[in-house]
Amino acid sequence: MQTSSSYGSRRFSRGKAKTGSARWFRRYRWLVVAGWLAILTAIVWTLFIRSEPPVLTTGAAARAAAMASAKAGNLPPVTLPADDAVHDKLTEWWYYSGHLQTNSGEKYSFHLASFLRRGTLTHTVFHGSLLDHQTEKRYTEQARTAGNPSDGRLDGFNLSFGDWQLQGNREKHLAKMAGKDFALDLQFVDKNPPILHQAPGTPIAGLLDFAAAGKSYYTSRPRMSVQGTLTLDGQQKAVLGEVWFDHQWGDFEAADLRWNWFALQLTDGADIMIFELFDRQGKPVQRMGTYARNGMVSALGDADIALSSSGSWKSPSSGVTYPMDWSVAIPSKRLQLQVDPVIRASEFDSRTTTLNVYWEGAIKLSGSHSGVGFMELSGYEPTQEAPAPKRRK
Repeated sequence: MQTSSSYGSRRFSRGKAKTGSARWFRRYRWLVVAGWLAILTAIVWTLFIRSEPPVLTTGAAARAAAMASAKAGNLPPVTLPADDAVHDKLTEWWYYSGHLQTNSGEKYSFHLASFLRRGTLTHTVFHGSLLDHQTEKRYTEQARTAGNPSDGRLDGFNLSFGDWQLQGNREKHLAKMAGKDFALDLQFVDKNPPILHQAPGTPIAGLLDFAAAGKSYYTSRPRMSVQGTLTLDGQQKAVLGEVWFDHQWGDFEAADLRWNWFALQLTDGADIMIFELFDRQGKPVQRMGTYARNGMVSALGDADIALSSSGSWKSPSSGVTYPMDWSVAIPSKRLQLQVDPVIRASEFDSRTTTLNVYWEGAIKLSGSHSGVGFMELSGYEPTQEAPAPKRRK
């Protein structure tokens, strides 16, 4: 049985303990608050920020600083092979796209890319696709990781994450990836010097002005010889072919742009890059290109190119409508080309890594010249029933 004295003693002890706790909390309350804030920050980082895709993670301060640097003219010329390496820039990507075939004549095409995005946080994304031209079956895979998975080399690049690897050292490159039911293991070599794209009248070769979206360096190796293996449903096949490689980097905001891009490899040996850029409201920003043949490179401006589409394809999964049935004319080169996709259903759904979709696929060329290539259509919205930008002829 509890006595009154023992009860009072316990009440006094509890009161004393509460008084001591209160004094302790008042003395150390800022440490407690700081500790809880640290825990809350870790939770937010783990659940939300760390897994956020790279296209949308740019901090306002980082982006403003990058744009200010570009406007201030702190833009050196391209220096290779140093500029093949990773840059401390807002946006950067390495991109392979090309056509492959087996010794028995089977045809395939693929694209394989890595996107590095810096801002408040740094993220890297990998995208890959493979098209079997015999069955018209398309395989895709993608991945993302926080940080920069480069090995830090200064005379090339080596980006590696899981089954993905993109590596380039001057004229020799390799690319590997593995996804559901398919894999690629390719080695590339280039006998030609890289191309530095340059709009007519601009002072720095390889540097392009995207107006309010910023500035981008852009180099290509448009016809790299490739050999290696592809694996489909467990069956490995030796392949060879020719591949177009792009490298872009700079303090530019790709999410502010919509574009149509063409990489054309003609059977007469000419390689042609054409792109037209629009802002997200459909206002033209830039249209230009590059024509290369037999070691000679010509810059193409807006007046040199006639580009139009007469059809469209609507994605059943995203609801985005893409312009199709393109015509490309370059009168100075006596070119009048019809550009047709190998298959129309070539949308890449990257909403799990970059929160967007884009059309990326192999094309075939007819008209005044024949050939193959790749086309990319990016920045189109699901609400569009027809391409928003008005085509200029």
